[in-house]
Amino acid sequence: MIRMRTLIRLAGLLTLFAAVTTASAQQYPDKPVKIIVPYAAGGFSDALGRALAQWFTQNLGQSFVVDNKPGAATIIGVDAAAKSPPDGYTLLLATGALTINPHLFSKLPYNAERDFAPISRVAELPYVLVANPSLPVGSFKELIGYAKANPGKLNFGTPGNGTAPHLAVKLLEEAAGISAQGVHYKGNGPALNDLLGGQIHLLFDGLQQPQPFVNNGRLKLLAVASLKRMPGLPDVPAISEFYTGFEASTWYQLLAPAGTPAPIVARLNGLIQKFVDDPATRDKLLSQGAILGGGTPAQLAEYSKSETLRWGALIAKSGIKLD
Repeated sequence: MIRMRTLIRLAGLLTLFAAVTTASAQQYPDKPVKIIVPYAAGGFSDALGRALAQWFTQNLGQSFVVDNKPGAATIIGVDAAAKSPPDGYTLLLATGALTINPHLFSKLPYNAERDFAPISRVAELPYVLVANPSLPVGSFKELIGYAKANPGKLNFGTPGNGTAPHLAVKLLEEAAGISAQGVHYKGNGPALNDLLGGQIHLLFDGLQQPQPFVNNGRLKLLAVASLKRMPGLPDVPAISEFYTGFEASTWYQLLAPAGTPAPIVARLNGLIQKFVDDPATRDKLLSQGAILGGGTPAQLAEYSKSETLRWGALIAKSGIKLD
């Protein structure tokens, strides 16, 4: 009898908790919400975060603000988000570094799979492969032929050892059976400057930064690293046309601290779907070389797992380690 009474009381408490949680979610948000972007102001990550914050502000009637927390290969910002209260008032705009860092660092202050609740993919920024015009190739096919005829002679600029563009180089080396030298910089900006100056040959980057220089002839656009040709670049081949399944990009997903109430996650997920379906948003992001996201939290969780396995295998094979 006592046990039955205890179970009844427990069931009542759980029902009450569920009712309170649902009511709280219906009132959400009733104060400003912070979106942590683990990069400095400026660049695509920051711009996407601010566009998303503006969308939420307009549609939820409460202020959403970007909090830039750069440094340590995104670890500082990600850790701050992981340790925030799970109440929906701190969110994280994560990038592909979330699935790469566990394989580069022997110890992280957070566990990406355990410490976050997935909300939705927001966008993906496929890399494009650009070259200095002095490189004697006129196409991606010629580039591979040149690399095979001159092993180790080509060099690629990267924004740092172990970064996603560096891994794109390793992916291409593995797929094409070529070897190249990686020249590591503190960001893609300095690498792009040296590419323009002829100090390096090649660079994987998002379309936004090199596009003006492609347009004025100071750089050559050889290929895109998306699975299909990009809508705005129908004449530029995808590397996957030569090497099946080749894909290298930076993706963006919105996460919340683990334990954030499911109704809040669902509400934010629905708004992101409307964000990526909005014609003005779509046109703006497509013009910058982005692919729109969307999808359910469960789909995002599965995607993150597959990306973690994919990059983990490449990093292990390449022997890259940062500590």
